[in-house]
Amino acid sequence: GIENIRLESAFASDSDENHGKTAVSLKRVSNGWVRQVTAKYFWYGAVSINSRSSHITVEDSAMLEHKGSLSGGRRYSFNIDDSDFILMQRCLTFDGRHDFVSGSRTPGPNTFVDSNAMEANADTGPHHRYATGQLYDNIKVVETPTREGEIRVRNRGSSGSGHGWSGAQIMFWNTFGEIICEAPNGAMNWSVGNVGTKDNSATFIEPDGIIQSTNAPVTPRSLYYAQLQDRMGKNALHAIMLPAQKTGDVWDDLESWYGEGVFLDPVVAWVDEETIPVVGVPLEIGGNVRDLTLLGNDPIYAWSMVSGPGSVTFGDDGALDTTASFSASGTYELDLLVSDGLTLASTTVEVVV
Repeated sequence: GIENIRLESAFASDSDENHGKTAVSLKRVSNGWVRQVTAKYFWYGAVSINSRSSHITVEDSAMLEHKGSLSGGRRYSFNIDDSDFILMQRCLTFDGRHDFVSGSRTPGPNTFVDSNAMEANADTGPHHRYATGQLYDNIKVVETPTREGEIRVRNRGSSGSGHGWSGAQIMFWNTFGEIICEAPNGAMNWSVGNVGTKDNSATFIEPDGIIQSTNAPVTPRSLYYAQLQDRMGKNALHAIMLPAQKTGDVWDDLESWYGEGVFLDPVVAWVDEETIPVVGVPLEIGGNVRDLTLLGNDPIYAWSMVSGPGSVTFGDDGALDTTASFSASGTYELDLLVSDGLTLASTTVEVVV
């Protein structure tokens, strides 16, 4: 994997393309990841995944302030080509074109979750030649001063290099932006809970896909996380979600973060959500250290009780993953502290016994 890196390309002018194209390019990679990578000024994108790559997660990453032309073939901030089983989550872009996008014959399943395209100069969605099996889940596409933010799956006809249908079996779920959702013969596309107007100006008019609950976001907030929980249980979310994502979208948080440092929580604590807490019975608890610099410095861990009606006995209060036993019923607040001697981070978690 590639992680905890900031990459900036040196450029001569805003339209210069004699400099870095793509910050991270993955080809024929399986079981990989890109996390906490911020790219700035590249003329193509932050992460491009292609050549039959598979099972890759990209998270907490940003592509900012491309330098290069606004014409075709540029500014594909987070791109998937001819690859499948890709998850991109909590990503931010600024001044791109096709920010969360796929290329030709991309088979899926592929998923973009909880990401924000600021001042996008073109649409997000599958781009050309019949990509299939994609979920755009809580993706926000924000307008520039001269155009609306756009989310589209449609017949592109002879556009570009002869794009044809951009995609089929595409789901837009609780997205934000001006929408085109058309359906090819023999297939279907969906838009559920999109906030934004329906764009009726498509060059090649085709039948609409299934469009439901426009301007009224639906429950569950995230289809991807809900399906993951249904398939693998609540505890499967501990490694992949942040606390803020359990209560709402993180679009404003991404905008405030703007690729600087760790996105939101440097440390996250969790408790076993598939076991009912019982007095005197050990309950599994644990944490994730998301500050990768801190994690790499061999930190020490310390669990303690902040509040509660009784006492707490930890299996090992110096282990990241341990157990806790509670002496009485009620609500407890536990604290997890992580320190490498220079940096200290802490978080709390609530347990109802």
